[in-house]
Amino acid sequence: MTAMGLAGLAQGLAQGKMMKDARQERQQAAAQMDRWISALENRGASGAAGGGSTGTGTAASGGGASGDGTLFGLIDATEGAGNYDTLYGHSQNGGAFDGVKVSQMTLGELYDFASPSGAYGQWVKGNVGHVATPMGRHQIVGTTLRSAATEMGLSPDTRFDADTQNAMADHLASRRLAGAGSPAAKRAALRAEWQGFRHVSDAALDKAIAAFEAKGGMPTRPLGVQG
Repeated sequence: MTAMGLAGLAQGLAQGKMMKDARQERQQAAAQMDRWISALENRGASGAAGGGSTGTGTAASGGGASGDGTLFGLIDATEGAGNYDTLYGHSQNGGAFDGVKVSQMTLGELYDFASPSGAYGQWVKGNVGHVATPMGRHQIVGTTLRSAATEMGLSPDTRFDADTQNAMADHLASRRLAGAGSPAAKRAALRAEWQGFRHVSDAALDKAIAAFEAKGGMPTRPLGVQG
């Protein structure tokens, strides 16, 4: 095999590993969500503190869920509670990561923050038994954050502010929906990206998807390097 061929093979293997890691992290987060919601149901406390992809995301702390029935309103209600700084268990508010504001950090800083061997990933692992690094309003995990940034051409200097978070969520939703032809396939695609949608009725999710597609996604201003 030529040097060029070997380089292409190495690149393909690296991309495949990244996709596998992202899929495994979402699956692990899904399992934890199921356990957390079951616990909440047993306690009869649907609004207890959660933490997005690894919790219910309906906590009163930090922003509150919009519940407006739009696609991203449903994400607010089931994932990050509408707060652009949400971390697991809302630990940014008086918890282990009190004062951490991911919305003020750059993507490059978050790549380090969300490293599986880093303090955040290991702290979540200590609480739930596996590494998970959900961050921001849409609870994007570290592996997904990196791959989405690459696909969108975002520099590591790009700030993970509201515009960037919304644009990334728009990108992830649009990418999922683009490969789905039927309503059932679209629901399945979005539920693979945001596990919270598994707890939204088919009818509500269909309505939100239709509105999202009719508007062409979430309007955002162009993104680039932000100071």
